[in-house]
Order: sequence, then C-alpha cells, then structure tokens
Amino acid sequence: MRSLEFPYTLYRGSYVPAIPLHIQHVGRWFRVWAYVDSGATYSIFAKHVATGIGIDLGNAVQRFIIVGDGSFIPASFVKLAMRISDFELEGEIGFSDRLGIGFNLLGRKDVFENFRICFDDSKKVVSFHQNNEQS
Repeated sequence: MRSLEFPYTLYRGSYVPAIPLHIQHVGRWFRVWAYVDSGATYSIFAKHVATGIGIDLGNAVQRFIIVGDGSFIPASFVKLAMRISDFELEGEIGFSDRLGIGFNLLGRKDVFENFRICFDDSKKVVSFHQNNEQS
C-alpha cells in the first residue's frame, strides 16, 4: 500500500496535524476530523459525534481516562470500522462530552499499531506508512 500524506490543517491560527477520516455505523460511512495525537493512548471524540450519527452509547464500555491536565474524564467506548483514506481498520473509539478541547483525538491504540506515523512540522504534513510495508 502506498503511504498516505495529509497536509496540516489551519485551526485557530495554527497549522495542526488534523486529518479527515471516516467511521462506519449501520452500514454508512461518516466523515469526521481528528487531531493525530501521539500523546493520546485512545481515540476520543466528542459525544455529539456519536449522537449525530446515531450511535447508541447505552451498551458502550465505560472508562475514565486521564487527560493532559491530569484529571479524569468519563468516556463511552465502542468498536467501529474506520477508514483513513483507502485503508480500513477496526478500532475502539471513546466518546465523551467532557473532552473540552474543541476537536476529536486520533490516538495510538489501534491506529499507531497499524502505521508508522511521521510528523513533518517544517513541511506541515503528517504521513502514515503501513507497518508491513517494506522500505
């Protein structure tokens, strides 16, 4: 598979490694944006994303996760199919109404395990290289 490369996105006056991706629910793909965060263990999205596409969080796995300031927030985790460009994978995504940072986070679990991810701040691009790809 070819490498995937995404230009940084302008967000509140700064260029950040936020990318478009799709998540699947009841056979439909929904486009969302997420900040590629090497410091985040889990992918955490705003709860309104789940609500907006009809995901019932009533049966989700409930966990408290630690955030950047050291506090804990509740999150409801579900396994969903994800598509980053043309690469599909299944991953666990947490949804929380207490994320409070203004964007979704694409974390290491399930995503970074499938790719080598390179941040090139000088060129303002983030690239994804499939782990089993030969260099």
